[in-house]
Amino acid sequence: PPPSSGPASPAMKPLLCLSLLCGGAPALGAQLRAARQAPEEPDGISPDAQRALQRVAAVEDLRTSSVLCRVGASGGFGSVTVRLHSDNSRSVAFNGDVSGYETKVRCHGEPDPQCTNATISRDAGSVEECPACPCEEADGGLSGPYSREVAAEIDSRCSQDASASPRVLLLGLGCGELATHVARRCEGLQVDAVELDGRLPALARQYFGLPDRVQVTVSDALLVVLAAQQDVERDQLLADGKKYDVIFVDCFSDGGETPEHCRSPPFLQALHAIVRGGGKVIQHLWHTDPQHPQVAGQFEGTFGLYRKEFSCHDCKVETRAVGLGSVDSLVLVSMPAAASQA
Repeated sequence: PPPSSGPASPAMKPLLCLSLLCGGAPALGAQLRAARQAPEEPDGISPDAQRALQRVAAVEDLRTSSVLCRVGASGGFGSVTVRLHSDNSRSVAFNGDVSGYETKVRCHGEPDPQCTNATISRDAGSVEECPACPCEEADGGLSGPYSREVAAEIDSRCSQDASASPRVLLLGLGCGELATHVARRCEGLQVDAVELDGRLPALARQYFGLPDRVQVTVSDALLVVLAAQQDVERDQLLADGKKYDVIFVDCFSDGGETPEHCRSPPFLQALHAIVRGGGKVIQHLWHTDPQHPQVAGQFEGTFGLYRKEFSCHDCKVETRAVGLGSVDSLVLVSMPAAASQA
Protein backbone atom coordinates (compact mmCIF):
# COMPACT_ATOMS: atom_id res chain seq x y z
CA PRO A 1 0.00 0.00 0.00
CA PRO A 2 1.13 3.58 -0.59
CA PRO A 3 2.40 5.51 2.43
CA SER A 4 -0.31 7.31 4.36
CA SER A 5 -0.74 10.87 3.16
CA GLY A 6 -2.47 12.31 6.22
CA PRO A 7 -5.88 13.96 6.28
CA ALA A 8 -5.48 16.23 3.24
CA SER A 9 -7.94 15.55 0.44
CA PRO A 10 -6.54 14.64 -3.02
CA ALA A 11 -7.48 18.05 -4.35
CA MET A 12 -5.54 19.78 -1.57
CA LYS A 13 -2.34 17.74 -1.85
CA PRO A 14 -0.67 19.87 -4.58
CA LEU A 15 -1.45 23.01 -2.54
CA LEU A 16 -0.11 21.37 0.60
CA CYS A 17 3.11 20.44 -1.16
CA LEU A 18 3.56 23.94 -2.53
CA SER A 19 2.93 25.52 0.87
CA LEU A 20 5.57 23.30 2.43
CA LEU A 21 8.12 24.28 -0.18
CA CYS A 22 7.27 27.94 -0.52
CA GLY A 23 7.19 29.49 2.92
CA GLY A 24 4.23 27.85 4.68
CA ALA A 25 6.72 26.02 6.90
CA PRO A 26 10.21 27.50 6.38
CA ALA A 27 12.21 24.93 8.35
CA LEU A 28 10.40 22.05 6.68
CA GLY A 29 10.80 23.65 3.27
CA ALA A 30 14.55 23.95 3.83
CA GLN A 31 14.75 20.28 4.78
CA LEU A 32 12.82 19.33 1.66
CA ARG A 33 15.18 21.29 -0.55
CA ALA A 34 18.14 19.66 1.18
CA ALA A 35 16.59 16.24 0.67
CA ARG A 36 16.23 16.87 -3.04
CA GLN A 37 19.83 17.93 -3.33
CA ALA A 38 21.16 14.93 -1.35
CA PRO A 39 18.62 12.09 -1.69
CA GLU A 40 21.20 9.43 -0.83
CA GLU A 41 21.83 10.90 2.64
CA PRO A 42 18.41 11.24 4.32
CA ASP A 43 19.57 10.85 7.94
CA GLY A 44 19.33 14.55 8.72
CA ILE A 45 15.81 14.92 7.35
CA SER A 46 12.83 14.74 9.67
CA PRO A 47 10.09 12.13 9.07
CA ASP A 48 7.61 14.97 8.34
CA ALA A 49 9.91 16.35 5.66
CA GLN A 50 10.44 12.90 4.19
CA ARG A 51 6.68 12.29 3.96
CA ALA A 52 6.12 15.72 2.44
CA LEU A 53 8.85 15.03 -0.12
CA GLN A 54 7.13 11.77 -1.00
CA ARG A 55 3.89 13.69 -1.59
CA VAL A 56 5.70 16.20 -3.81
CA ALA A 57 7.17 13.32 -5.80
CA ALA A 58 3.74 11.70 -6.11
CA VAL A 59 2.19 14.90 -7.46
CA GLU A 60 5.04 15.29 -9.97
CA ASP A 61 4.70 11.62 -10.97
CA LEU A 62 1.01 12.15 -11.59
CA ARG A 63 1.60 15.28 -13.66
CA THR A 64 4.08 13.60 -16.00
CA SER A 65 2.20 10.32 -16.47
CA SER A 66 -0.85 9.25 -18.46
CA VAL A 67 -3.60 6.72 -17.83
CA LEU A 68 -3.13 3.38 -19.58
CA CYS A 69 -6.33 1.83 -18.27
CA ARG A 70 -8.88 2.62 -15.61
CA VAL A 71 -10.90 -0.44 -14.58
CA GLY A 72 -14.12 0.38 -12.78
CA ALA A 73 -15.19 -1.04 -9.45
CA SER A 74 -16.71 -4.52 -9.57
CA GLY A 75 -17.23 -7.66 -7.51
CA GLY A 76 -16.70 -5.86 -4.22
CA PHE A 77 -13.35 -4.39 -5.34
CA GLY A 78 -12.73 -0.70 -5.99
CA SER A 79 -11.45 0.88 -9.19
CA VAL A 80 -7.91 0.22 -10.41
CA THR A 81 -5.87 2.72 -12.45
CA VAL A 82 -2.71 1.81 -14.36
CA ARG A 83 -0.55 4.77 -15.40
CA LEU A 84 2.31 5.02 -17.90
CA HIS A 85 5.33 7.15 -16.95
CA SER A 86 7.87 8.85 -19.21
CA ASP A 87 10.57 6.21 -18.58
CA ASN A 88 8.20 3.39 -19.66
CA SER A 89 7.48 2.42 -16.08
CA ARG A 90 3.92 1.55 -15.11
CA SER A 91 2.21 2.05 -11.76
CA VAL A 92 -1.09 0.98 -10.30
CA ALA A 93 -3.25 2.75 -7.72
CA PHE A 94 -6.64 2.01 -6.25
CA ASN A 95 -9.82 4.09 -6.06
CA GLY A 96 -8.33 7.14 -7.76
CA ASP A 97 -5.54 7.56 -5.19
CA VAL A 98 -3.06 10.22 -6.32
CA SER A 99 -0.80 10.16 -3.23
CA GLY A 100 1.18 7.08 -4.23
CA TYR A 101 1.01 3.72 -5.92
CA GLU A 102 0.75 0.04 -5.04
CA THR A 103 3.21 -1.27 -7.64
CA LYS A 104 5.67 0.38 -10.01
CA VAL A 105 7.63 -1.54 -12.63
CA ARG A 106 9.91 -0.20 -15.35
CA CYS A 107 9.87 -1.96 -18.71
CA HIS A 108 12.90 -1.97 -21.02
CA GLY A 109 12.98 0.29 -24.06
CA GLU A 110 10.62 3.00 -25.19
CA PRO A 111 6.83 2.68 -24.85
CA ASP A 112 5.12 1.06 -27.82
CA PRO A 113 3.23 3.69 -29.91
CA GLN A 114 -0.09 2.02 -29.12
CA CYS A 115 0.50 2.83 -25.42
CA THR A 116 -0.04 6.52 -26.10
CA ASN A 117 -2.69 6.31 -28.84
CA ALA A 118 -4.98 9.23 -27.97
CA THR A 119 -7.92 7.78 -29.92
CA ILE A 120 -8.28 4.75 -27.62
CA SER A 121 -10.61 4.87 -24.64
CA ARG A 122 -8.79 4.26 -21.37
CA ASP A 123 -11.88 3.44 -19.31
CA ALA A 124 -12.80 -0.23 -19.05
CA GLY A 125 -15.32 -2.42 -17.31
CA SER A 126 -12.87 -5.32 -17.15
CA VAL A 127 -9.18 -6.03 -17.74
CA GLU A 128 -10.08 -7.68 -21.05
CA GLU A 129 -11.29 -4.28 -22.31
CA CYS A 130 -7.99 -2.54 -21.45
CA PRO A 131 -5.95 -1.38 -24.48
CA ALA A 132 -2.64 -3.06 -25.28
CA CYS A 133 0.69 -1.70 -24.05
CA PRO A 134 3.22 -4.53 -24.03
CA CYS A 135 6.05 -4.80 -21.53
CA GLU A 136 8.64 -6.89 -23.34
CA GLU A 137 10.75 -7.29 -20.21
CA ALA A 138 10.66 -5.62 -16.81
CA ASP A 139 13.96 -4.44 -15.37
CA GLY A 140 13.30 -6.12 -12.01
CA GLY A 141 13.75 -2.94 -9.99
CA LEU A 142 11.96 -2.41 -6.68
CA SER A 143 10.40 0.84 -5.54
CA GLY A 144 9.75 0.21 -1.84
CA PRO A 145 12.18 -0.35 1.08
CA TYR A 146 10.17 -3.28 2.44
CA SER A 147 10.16 -4.96 -0.99
CA ARG A 148 13.93 -4.61 -1.19
CA GLU A 149 14.37 -6.23 2.24
CA VAL A 150 12.21 -9.21 1.29
CA ALA A 151 13.93 -9.53 -2.10
CA ALA A 152 17.35 -9.51 -0.42
CA GLU A 153 16.31 -12.48 1.73
CA ILE A 154 15.09 -14.44 -1.30
CA ASP A 155 18.05 -13.44 -3.49
CA SER A 156 20.49 -14.60 -0.81
CA ARG A 157 19.05 -18.10 -0.91
CA CYS A 158 19.71 -18.30 -4.64
CA SER A 159 23.24 -16.91 -4.37
CA GLN A 160 24.23 -19.34 -1.60
CA ASP A 161 23.72 -22.33 -3.89
CA ALA A 162 23.36 -21.86 -7.64
CA SER A 163 21.90 -25.35 -7.98
CA ALA A 164 19.27 -24.82 -5.27
CA SER A 165 15.57 -24.54 -6.09
CA PRO A 166 14.10 -22.45 -3.27
CA ARG A 167 10.32 -22.31 -2.92
CA VAL A 168 8.69 -18.96 -2.21
CA LEU A 169 5.08 -18.19 -1.34
CA LEU A 170 3.81 -14.63 -1.80
CA LEU A 171 0.48 -13.99 -0.08
CA GLY A 172 -0.57 -10.80 -1.85
CA LEU A 173 0.70 -10.31 -5.41
CA GLY A 174 -0.44 -6.81 -6.31
CA CYS A 175 0.77 -6.34 -9.88
CA GLY A 176 3.83 -8.49 -9.35
CA GLU A 177 6.71 -6.07 -8.68
CA LEU A 178 8.37 -8.39 -6.12
CA ALA A 179 7.43 -11.60 -7.93
CA THR A 180 8.91 -10.35 -11.19
CA HIS A 181 12.11 -9.27 -9.47
CA VAL A 182 12.82 -12.57 -7.71
CA ALA A 183 11.76 -14.73 -10.67
CA ARG A 184 14.21 -12.93 -12.95
CA ARG A 185 17.06 -13.00 -10.41
CA CYS A 186 16.91 -16.74 -9.66
CA GLU A 187 16.31 -19.23 -12.46
CA GLY A 188 15.68 -22.21 -10.19
CA LEU A 189 13.25 -20.36 -7.94
CA GLN A 190 9.69 -21.64 -7.66
CA VAL A 191 7.34 -18.72 -7.00
CA ASP A 192 3.74 -19.34 -5.93
CA ALA A 193 1.57 -16.27 -5.41
CA VAL A 194 -1.93 -15.71 -4.05
CA GLU A 195 -4.08 -12.69 -4.89
CA LEU A 196 -7.67 -12.07 -3.84
CA ASP A 197 -8.47 -9.55 -6.61
CA GLY A 198 -8.41 -11.51 -9.88
CA ARG A 199 -7.94 -8.36 -11.94
CA LEU A 200 -4.43 -7.78 -10.59
CA PRO A 201 -2.71 -10.91 -11.95
CA ALA A 202 -4.25 -10.17 -15.36
CA LEU A 203 -2.97 -6.59 -15.25
CA ALA A 204 0.43 -7.87 -14.08
CA ARG A 205 0.73 -10.12 -17.14
CA GLN A 206 -0.57 -7.46 -19.53
CA TYR A 207 1.29 -4.34 -18.38
CA PHE A 208 3.96 -5.24 -15.82
CA GLY A 209 5.89 -8.11 -17.40
CA LEU A 210 5.00 -10.76 -14.81
CA PRO A 211 6.76 -13.97 -15.98
CA ASP A 212 4.61 -16.93 -16.91
CA ARG A 213 6.46 -19.18 -14.50
CA VAL A 214 5.06 -17.27 -11.51
CA GLN A 215 2.12 -19.48 -10.52
CA VAL A 216 -0.82 -17.38 -9.32
CA THR A 217 -3.86 -18.60 -7.40
CA VAL A 218 -6.83 -16.23 -7.21
CA SER A 219 -8.21 -16.89 -3.75
CA ASP A 220 -8.17 -15.82 -0.12
CA ALA A 221 -4.78 -16.20 1.58
CA LEU A 222 -6.21 -18.01 4.62
CA LEU A 223 -7.94 -20.65 2.50
CA VAL A 224 -4.75 -21.30 0.54
CA VAL A 225 -2.48 -21.72 3.57
CA LEU A 226 -5.00 -23.92 5.38
CA ALA A 227 -5.20 -26.19 2.32
CA ALA A 228 -1.37 -26.26 2.13
CA GLN A 229 -1.22 -27.16 5.82
CA GLN A 230 -3.59 -30.08 5.29
CA ASP A 231 -1.54 -31.22 2.31
CA VAL A 232 1.67 -31.21 4.36
CA GLU A 233 0.13 -32.99 7.33
CA ARG A 234 -1.52 -35.62 5.13
CA ASP A 235 1.76 -36.76 3.57
CA GLN A 236 4.60 -36.54 6.08
CA LEU A 237 6.96 -38.52 3.85
CA LEU A 238 6.93 -35.84 1.14
CA ALA A 239 6.06 -32.94 3.42
CA ASP A 240 9.34 -31.06 3.13
CA GLY A 241 9.05 -30.83 -0.65
CA LYS A 242 5.72 -29.07 -0.22
CA LYS A 243 6.96 -26.50 2.27
CA TYR A 244 8.44 -23.08 1.51
CA ASP A 245 11.82 -21.49 2.19
CA VAL A 246 10.35 -17.99 2.34
CA ILE A 247 6.75 -16.97 2.96
CA PHE A 248 5.89 -13.29 2.53
CA VAL A 249 2.53 -11.97 3.71
CA ASP A 250 1.37 -8.65 2.20
CA CYS A 251 -2.37 -8.54 2.90
CA PHE A 252 -4.19 -5.24 3.37
CA SER A 253 -7.79 -4.10 3.25
CA ASP A 254 -8.44 -0.41 3.99
CA GLY A 255 -5.38 1.83 4.31
CA GLY A 256 -2.99 0.26 6.79
CA GLU A 257 -5.42 -2.33 8.10
CA THR A 258 -4.62 -6.02 7.69
CA PRO A 259 -7.71 -8.26 7.53
CA GLU A 260 -8.21 -10.08 10.81
CA HIS A 261 -7.99 -13.54 9.25
CA CYS A 262 -4.52 -12.65 7.88
CA ARG A 263 -3.24 -12.07 11.41
CA SER A 264 -5.23 -14.73 13.28
CA PRO A 265 -3.96 -17.78 15.24
CA PRO A 266 -5.17 -20.29 12.58
CA PHE A 267 -3.39 -18.27 9.88
CA LEU A 268 -0.10 -18.19 11.81
CA GLN A 269 -0.40 -21.89 12.70
CA ALA A 270 -0.73 -22.72 9.01
CA LEU A 271 2.33 -20.59 8.18
CA HIS A 272 4.28 -22.46 10.84
CA ALA A 273 3.24 -25.77 9.35
CA ILE A 274 4.30 -24.95 5.78
CA VAL A 275 7.65 -23.18 6.32
CA ARG A 276 10.79 -25.28 6.05
CA GLY A 277 13.44 -25.64 8.69
CA GLY A 278 15.90 -22.80 8.16
CA GLY A 279 13.18 -20.84 6.38
CA LYS A 280 11.67 -17.41 6.98
CA VAL A 281 8.19 -16.03 7.44
CA ILE A 282 7.90 -12.29 6.80
CA GLN A 283 4.76 -10.19 7.16
CA HIS A 284 4.42 -6.59 6.01
CA LEU A 285 2.36 -4.49 8.41
CA TRP A 286 1.79 -0.84 9.06
CA HIS A 287 2.71 0.10 12.63
CA THR A 288 0.59 3.27 12.51
CA ASP A 289 -2.06 4.88 10.32
CA PRO A 290 -3.44 8.37 11.07
CA GLN A 291 -6.65 7.46 9.26
CA HIS A 292 -7.13 4.23 11.25
CA PRO A 293 -5.96 4.63 14.88
CA GLN A 294 -6.67 0.95 15.59
CA VAL A 295 -3.75 -0.09 13.35
CA ALA A 296 -1.13 0.57 16.06
CA GLY A 297 -2.85 -1.83 18.45
CA GLN A 298 -3.35 -4.41 15.70
CA PHE A 299 0.36 -4.25 14.93
CA GLU A 300 1.35 -4.94 18.55
CA GLY A 301 -1.27 -7.68 18.82
CA THR A 302 -0.05 -9.39 15.66
CA PHE A 303 3.55 -9.29 16.84
CA GLY A 304 2.40 -10.88 20.10
CA LEU A 305 0.64 -13.67 18.22
CA TYR A 306 3.79 -14.36 16.20
CA ARG A 307 5.88 -14.59 19.36
CA LYS A 308 3.38 -17.03 20.85
CA GLU A 309 3.08 -19.24 17.77
CA PHE A 310 6.79 -19.30 16.99
CA SER A 311 8.04 -19.80 20.55
CA CYS A 312 9.83 -22.97 19.42
CA HIS A 313 13.44 -23.63 20.43
CA ASP A 314 15.86 -21.44 18.46
CA CYS A 315 13.04 -19.69 16.60
CA LYS A 316 13.63 -15.95 16.34
CA VAL A 317 10.82 -13.39 16.04
CA GLU A 318 11.55 -9.69 15.56
CA THR A 319 10.09 -6.53 14.06
CA ARG A 320 11.86 -4.04 11.86
CA ALA A 321 10.69 -0.60 10.73
CA VAL A 322 11.65 0.09 7.11
CA GLY A 323 12.01 3.42 5.38
CA LEU A 324 12.70 6.79 7.01
CA GLY A 325 9.47 8.26 8.33
CA SER A 326 7.53 5.35 6.86
CA VAL A 327 4.52 3.55 8.30
CA ASP A 328 5.90 0.22 7.07
CA SER A 329 7.23 -2.51 9.35
CA LEU A 330 8.14 -6.15 8.88
CA VAL A 331 7.59 -9.01 11.29
CA LEU A 332 10.38 -11.52 10.64
CA VAL A 333 10.44 -15.13 11.81
CA SER A 334 13.65 -17.13 11.37
CA MET A 335 13.24 -20.89 11.73
CA PRO A 336 15.96 -23.13 13.09
CA ALA A 337 17.62 -25.41 10.55
CA ALA A 338 16.67 -28.60 12.39
CA ALA A 339 12.88 -28.77 12.12
CA SER A 340 10.15 -26.15 11.85
CA GLN A 341 7.79 -28.14 14.04
CA ALA A 342 10.11 -28.32 17.05
